[in-house]
Amino acid sequence: MTAGKLFSRSDFEVDKLIEGPEDGNVSLESPPQVLKVVQYTLTSIIVIILLSICIRLIYKDNLLKSGIDAVMMASLYYMMILICGFIIRTCNFLSEIQFAKTHYENGITSVLKATFEINGQSIFLMVFSVIVLSAYCAKEGNPVTQAWAHGPLSSCLAYALAYILSDAVNLNESNYMTIRTIRLMAGVDYGGGMAFSYFYGYLRIILPGLRKKMEIYEAAQDVTIPVKKMFILIPESGHIPPDLCDASYQWLEATTNLEHIVIDRAGVKRRNYKNTVYKIHPNSQAMGHRPVYVITEGATPMMTFWEILIHDHEQT
Repeated sequence: MTAGKLFSRSDFEVDKLIEGPEDGNVSLESPPQVLKVVQYTLTSIIVIILLSICIRLIYKDNLLKSGIDAVMMASLYYMMILICGFIIRTCNFLSEIQFAKTHYENGITSVLKATFEINGQSIFLMVFSVIVLSAYCAKEGNPVTQAWAHGPLSSCLAYALAYILSDAVNLNESNYMTIRTIRLMAGVDYGGGMAFSYFYGYLRIILPGLRKKMEIYEAAQDVTIPVKKMFILIPESGHIPPDLCDASYQWLEATTNLEHIVIDRAGVKRRNYKNTVYKIHPNSQAMGHRPVYVITEGATPMMTFWEILIHDHEQT
């Protein structure tokens, strides 16, 4: 069961009514930058060493030409890696078509985007390689023949250089790889875990009999709840305030709660579950209008996830 399928049940609806803090941004602690600097530094050193050795191996009488040849060879092998990746992406696309209607919002278009998307760094290297190979081909001839003419050792080093560059820019990275990884985890990923916990630990308990509790509330308060469903709010930022009025520009107002559910669960005696009824004021609580009553609340796993991001520590 996916999160998307879980949130489509007829007993409640998902809506994005809250955008979190007023500025719409949540300041999160950035990951340690030192590790990134070390990674990029080591990668650059290795690339320079490989390029230098490759130039030295093919050096004859012109250092500049040797450098151009080394760059040409690395560009050639980068394009070969790119072509192989394109073939793999094509196979992934063909195998993913069967899930176009069930796992993707826009069908085939979304599958194409997920399997064939490529980041800007990879595109830059691809354009650079095409320019280098085109210029070299126009002046020196077939670059493949020229690459092999420099010997197997220099070719292997140039290929290693191209492979390191392709890995550094995440050439084969795509949304499809992330989707496949999550799918292979069979629901034990964090998002799936949140959805399962939310449903089995909360929704499955409070949803049965929800309509009946709404009718009891209507009779007791002499009001009407027009939509007999519970609206689950999933803000884009993940932040959900204690009172939804704080994020609604005063057009939401909390009233009282529906009838409580009291059960013994996981060793806790008489655990209490309840839902809050809110009034929607079309004109921000101005006089002369009739409010609309709804059952709504934020998805607590999203708030927990937001708190995890806020309080995350590099050693956890």
